[in-house]
Formats: sequence, C-alpha cells, structure tokens
Amino acid sequence: MPTPAHPLKRRTRPKSRTSKGALIRDPDAIATLLAATRGRIADPIVRRLADVALQAREEARRSRRALDDAQRRFDATFSQAPVGIAHVSPEGGFLMVNEQFARITGYSRDALMQDGFQKITHPDDLDADLIHFRRLLKGDIDRYVMEKRYLRPDDSVVWVNLTVALVRDSRGTPDFCVSVIEDLSEIRKAHADAMRDPLTGLLNRRGFVERVSREISRAAKAGRGLGTAYLDLDGFKRINDVQGHPIGDACLIEVARLLETTIRPGDVVARLGGDEFAILMPSLTPDHARTAVERVRVALANMGEGKSWPITGSFGVLTLMPSGDTTPDQLIAGADAAMFRAKRAGKNCVRMTAA
Repeated sequence: MPTPAHPLKRRTRPKSRTSKGALIRDPDAIATLLAATRGRIADPIVRRLADVALQAREEARRSRRALDDAQRRFDATFSQAPVGIAHVSPEGGFLMVNEQFARITGYSRDALMQDGFQKITHPDDLDADLIHFRRLLKGDIDRYVMEKRYLRPDDSVVWVNLTVALVRDSRGTPDFCVSVIEDLSEIRKAHADAMRDPLTGLLNRRGFVERVSREISRAAKAGRGLGTAYLDLDGFKRINDVQGHPIGDACLIEVARLLETTIRPGDVVARLGGDEFAILMPSLTPDHARTAVERVRVALANMGEGKSWPITGSFGVLTLMPSGDTTPDQLIAGADAAMFRAKRAGKNCVRMTAA
C-alpha cells in the first residue's frame, strides 16, 4: 500500500537550467526568456522593457548579418578579383596580398608577406615609386597612379599599372595603403606587336614615328644633331612581278637583316611599307651621316650581286639640329624628298639635304 504524501510537504518546481549569471552574460538568452514570458507580464513598464529588449535583439541580429555579408563580399572581392590587391603598411611591408597579385609577381603570398614592395620593384622605377609613396603619407596627395616594373624570382620583368590610395585611422594617422595592380603584359605585347612589321620584324611606320618623336626630344634638350635616311629599293617591283611575291618577301627579309647588321649601335631601322625603309641616326654630323649611309648602300649592292634578284637602293638623308617644334613627319618628308633626288640622279646613290 503506497505511503501517503506528507500533508505539510510542498511540491517544489524544478530549477531552471539557465542560471542568473548565464542570463547576464547572454543578452539573447534574456530576450528569449522575455519573449516566452511576455504574455504573462502584467506590469506595462516591464512589458515595454521586454519589447525594447526584443527589438534590440532583432537589430543586433540584422547588424551581425549585415556585417557577415560585408565580410563575405570583401573576402570574395579580395580573393577573386581579376587584378592584384595588396594592403601595404606605412613602412612599405605587405599586410595582405591576394592570389592574383602573387600570380602577377611570381612570388607566393607567404614570400611577399616577408618583404615589402621595395624588394620586388625594378631599380629603375623604385625612386619614383618612393617619391609618390612619401607624398601620399605626408598628405600632399590622396592617391597616385604609375606604370612600373616588378622583378620576378626568375629575373624576368613584368609591367604593371599601379594605383595606390591611403587609409587613415580615426585619429587621421596613416594606417595602411590599398594598392591595385593591373598586369600590363598583354597590353604591352599588343602595343609592341602594333609597332612591328610582321614580315621583317622591324619597326613599322607607326613604331618609327614614335621612336623618332622621342629622339627629337632628347636631341633638342642635349643640343645634338639628328639624321634620318630614307631608302627605296631599286627594281623591287620587277622582282615581285617576274619572280613572284614569295621571292619578293625573301628579298625584303634579307634587306632588313642587312640593315640591322650594318647600321651603327644606337641607330634605328624601320620598314615604312612596301620596299621603303628608314634609318634614324642620333648624334651625327652631315659628313658622318653620309659616310654611314654610303656604307649601307655599298653593302646592299654587294648583297645583290650573284642573287637571282640583284638589288640596289636609292638613299635620301636629312640632317638637322632639332628644336621643340620639330616633328617626325618633317624628318621623314625631308629624307623622302632627298631620296627622290637620288632616283632622278640614276639610282643606287646617296643624296643629302639639311634643315
């Protein structure tokens, strides 16, 4: 027979699994408890406090979700960006680098993190980069953009477009720099290809004009003379018409190789089109220019002897002291006019002009 309950013994409720200390440490637990008991709260002030706590919990959750989403987007942007991205300390060390930057430079991310941008920057570009970097830290500029070269571990060079912006902390002190690095290899290769004659590998007219423009600027600043020779092959049309274009192409290629091996170091040779070539000769007096071009003329005539396509050339040479107003077209047109005088004089000769 069961023992009757003691008439004075009270039935006790089981203890809550959530201690007061845990509630104090976990605001979510407080909000959860308030949400569960809100309907039984009679005091309107306490009920209002419960509503505020629940609203705060929801806002905290939205903030955490927004922060998580922002972090996820940042991580995806940093890791999957098609350009290199690096965070750089005010001392020049890498704080963070993405995988694309590692691919551009050829170094692993760990190796990059051990050193700064100074170590991998080409020596010829480092001074300009440091000048910009110091001005950025001083507040003289808020960002800078430059083309520069990095040295890869195998000693090859990669050209990049670098954009750097400074991030400051809440006190306005430089915190770190954000660098965006774009690999220019394909762009530079396309540019270089656009400057070359596909048959001979020489500079084409566009490449020659660009090179002449730079040499005009250098010569004008240094007060040096500049010579330009224009070559038109004699009888080339007959070679093409009688022996065919493959033989004509072979002739042009051999002429190009002859010009490259006969000109002085520092001179520039180009194929302007068809059977017309040009030679840029920096720092030459008229007499020296004539001697240099006469040497090329003789070598060309000798090469044609014994060939199935004997070839000679008519040369026009322009020499001048360039100024800031001198243009490449003036040099080329002047040499071209002298070349026509050589044609009228019987071909296979050199005619000079000065400006």
